Amino acid sequence: MKGSQKVGAMARLATGATATLVGLALAHPAGAAELVIEQVTVVSPQLAAAQPKQNVLVRDGRIVSVSSKPVSAAAGAVRLDGRGKFLTPGLMDSHVHVGDVPGFPGGADADPAMGAIRDAYVRQQPRSYLYYGVTQVVNLLSTPDAAAAFEAQPQHPDFYRCAATFVLDGYPSVFIEDKAIRYRAMPDFIYEPASAAEHPLPAGMDAAQHTPEAVIGKLAESGVRCIKIFIENGFGPASDWPVMSKETLQRVRAETRKRGLLLLAHANAIDMQRLAVEAQVDVIAHGLWNWNEYSTDQGVPPAIATHLREIHAKKIGFQSTLRVIAGLADLFREDTLKDPAYAKVVPPSLLAWYATPAGQWFKEEVRKGLGGVPDMKAMHTYMVISSYGMRATKYLSDLGHPLLLGSDTPSAPTFGNQPGYDTYREMRMMAQSGVPLPAIFRAGTINNARQFGLDKEYGTVETGKVANLLLLTANPLETMRAWTSIDRVILRGSVIKRESLAAPRE
Repeated sequence: MKGSQKVGAMARLATGATATLVGLALAHPAGAAELVIEQVTVVSPQLAAAQPKQNVLVRDGRIVSVSSKPVSAAAGAVRLDGRGKFLTPGLMDSHVHVGDVPGFPGGADADPAMGAIRDAYVRQQPRSYLYYGVTQVVNLLSTPDAAAAFEAQPQHPDFYRCAATFVLDGYPSVFIEDKAIRYRAMPDFIYEPASAAEHPLPAGMDAAQHTPEAVIGKLAESGVRCIKIFIENGFGPASDWPVMSKETLQRVRAETRKRGLLLLAHANAIDMQRLAVEAQVDVIAHGLWNWNEYSTDQGVPPAIATHLREIHAKKIGFQSTLRVIAGLADLFREDTLKDPAYAKVVPPSLLAWYATPAGQWFKEEVRKGLGGVPDMKAMHTYMVISSYGMRATKYLSDLGHPLLLGSDTPSAPTFGNQPGYDTYREMRMMAQSGVPLPAIFRAGTINNARQFGLDKEYGTVETGKVANLLLLTANPLETMRAWTSIDRVILRGSVIKRESLAAPRE
């Protein structure tokens, strides 16, 4: 049901430009000169098994040594007793949208009270990621102001950016009805000659500035690691939105390779993902939950299996983003806002607003889109759609495909998608799909680091790596509960008590 994707674009367009902070940008807190973690069990993707009784030395924010031998450290070094605990790499969520307040309607910030709620969210958002052990994020679409606000917070995950481009008048710009505003708000579009009859280049614009080469060249100069494109021809029964032609996709692919940039594709339907595979993108940034004519009550039909095997054979990265549809189902669960985890990651003022009639606006919009069905029916509808993505994820996992942890938070203006918590729930849904715990561990650590060219910095507990680490009271290779048992978050060598990252009571 591709209509679920419309809401993500609407939220991003409506809220991204207003998330700014006044004052000096604050860097990461300076790490202690030296940190020693003693007698800890190291759990890391490069190890065949957990290694007990290890001593880890961190200096100036990087791992200096990992050894069973005692560590000699300078006077004043911080020492952590790791007995009975497990040390892992910090998690990377490779699909987030910072600045978007889950559930906020467009234009809400005009009300000072709503602006204050937004400010509370902006302050808490990076801390919520850290609360669930996410020490690195890859931001796939937001305004520069939103990114700056995220990085301005005293405690925030290491932040990496992608830039986005799309075909003229295509998704996601199609939701800005006034074209004059559309082209000002989202100027980095590619002119598609194949669609010129229905979507001519706006008067006064130069086609030479909107070729794949020109647009990607401009975006590359902003220092991004990757380019995201949108292969989306419509939601629900609609299928008339313009998409890039095969020739344009080939030019996009060639230019990103020339620039040394990864190419990611928004594509969640079988026909759109086939175009992405044919274009040889590096990463498909969504799970396969739209099987179209191949939908079935159970199993994986041959056509879907063939497609997934091609993804595997071509070594294309795959973000399952299972929480996209599940976040819509959460709108219709009676207990969503009563979840105790919400109080840890959602500012009280925002949580209280969600419970008001105004805070339920998107639930009512979605209900109307489903024909006014009761809550249980709506929830069931989205659970069925989720099952397709879960089966596709399990099939790829069984092939041994290296999955990537990406939550797409928030994918829509639904209060069902919350930072940090959704990353954990994405992993939990992967486990519910049948993905083994070691594969989920790799998805959130070394797989993401390798895919985004960051494996020299992150992904394992090894000498030379950035000391973004987690100290847990349970082994994540043995239980999903481990990811809720974080005792300490270590961010570039600075030790942070987990509970100090929870949303403050206002």
